[in-house]
Order: sequence, then structure tokens, then C-alpha cells
Amino acid sequence: MNPAPMHRRRFHATALGLLLASPAMAARPSAVPVAGKSKTFVLVHGAWYGGWCWDAVAQTLRAQGHWVSTPTCPGLGEQAHLLSKDISLTTFVTSIANHIRYENLKDVVLVGSGFAGVVISGVADKIPHLLKNLVFVDAMVLDSGLSVFEAQPAAITRKRLEQAEREGKGIAIPAPPVNSYGVLDKQTIAWLSERLTPQPLGTYQEKLVLNQPLGNGVPRIYLDCIASPFEPLVEVKKGLKRQGGWKWVEINTHHNPMITEPQLLADHLGRLDA
Repeated sequence: MNPAPMHRRRFHATALGLLLASPAMAARPSAVPVAGKSKTFVLVHGAWYGGWCWDAVAQTLRAQGHWVSTPTCPGLGEQAHLLSKDISLTTFVTSIANHIRYENLKDVVLVGSGFAGVVISGVADKIPHLLKNLVFVDAMVLDSGLSVFEAQPAAITRKRLEQAEREGKGIAIPAPPVNSYGVLDKQTIAWLSERLTPQPLGTYQEKLVLNQPLGNGVPRIYLDCIASPFEPLVEVKKGLKRQGGWKWVEINTHHNPMITEPQLLADHLGRLDA
């Protein structure tokens, strides 16, 4: 297999030696899938991660014949040197929307994990015509006019604000301990420990403002990771289940399946449709 071509705007990071792409990926210089059942995926990372966290999932999806991009939001991952007090939720939404525009993508299956559920909601409000599906992987979903700090339990918000003030210089939330991510082998723990970076505080403080109803007409799929509860999302999920307009899929994984069960997550994503 040949090394995957590295597009200067695709922001692929190296992780666990996953540097090989499938022949299907190497043979496709355009962003348009060549097979009838292949899809165009943009995978958006959650808090403290970067595009690197999707490496194993992306490799599997490419081997299945899909086109995959894994951008990193400003201030995180390989862009950690850009961390500043000016980074906000709007910064992340604009970054992902521009990534899709400038890569000339269309019919995008836009996937957001954890915090990135808020990001992909904002992206759909801006560029629904370029999207095919929204997939929320155990993700935060906000009503317009709310911030993450307002939506999650107050005790968690207080803890995050205290951590940001004490350890994050008032501009970033330190990454949680690696042992909170579930049962992981030593190699994965070391891999995570080297790559997790503080989350820009403004992304949790800024309210999500939507001009259209959530999803803006793009079909919405929620992948509910049921292996263990994730406290910030318990009440959020209860509220979503009372709403209409969702395709709800339960998946027997922990909150960060791209880390703990990447093969299972990739298989689910590959099979999903509206």
C-alpha cells in the first residue's frame, strides 16, 4: 500500500502508526466518491482532541471505499500553538464550514463526537446544501441560545471553570485524566497522554445561535453510546428522545468510541443512512 496523500488543508495527524490509506483513497484525487454506495465523511473531534483521534476510524472507512477528512479545530491538537482567549464556538463552526467549502465537498456525512455535536449543529445552520447527514456520536446537542456550560450539570460547569482558572490561565480547560476514558491498554493510554490538549474556554462559554431549526433540514442521526453513562449528557439525551426528527441508534460502546472501539464505530458509520 502506498502512503496516503497529505493534502495541505486536510490536517491529518499521525497516531499509532496509522499512516497508510487504502488504494481506493490513493486513486481518488477528487472529493467525489467513485462508487455508488461510498460516502464523503468529515469527522469532527470533541473537546481536548484533534483530528488525530479519528485515525483508526478513518483508516477503516477508507478501506471500505469512503472519502474521509478529519480536520482539527483551532487551538487544539497540531494547532495547539494557536490557543488564545479569542477562540470561541463561532471559531470552531467557521473553521469546519470553511474546511468543507474550500475542500469543495458536497453530500457530506458530517460526524461530530461529544462537544462537536454543538459544532456540527452550527455548521448545518450555515451550509445545509453541502450536507447529506448529521451524525451525533454521543454528542452534546444545544437549543439555540444556550451554551455548553448552561446545558450540562451546574456542578460540572463549576469544576471546569475552577480548573480553567487554576490550571488553564483563564483561557482553557485542562484535559481530564486519561484513566477516565474507560478501559484502555498501556499503549493507548500513552498515545492519548501525549496528544490531549487544553480546550479553549470560549467554546464552552459562547451560546449557540441558530437561525433555523436544529439541523436546518439535514437528516439527523444520534449514535447513543450505552456501555456506560456520560454524566454531562444524561439529561440532554432524555430531552432529545422526547423530540421528533431523530434517527436514534444505540451502540454498545463507551463515550469515546473512536478511541475505545474504533472498528465498531467505523462499521456503524459505514452502514448509516438517512
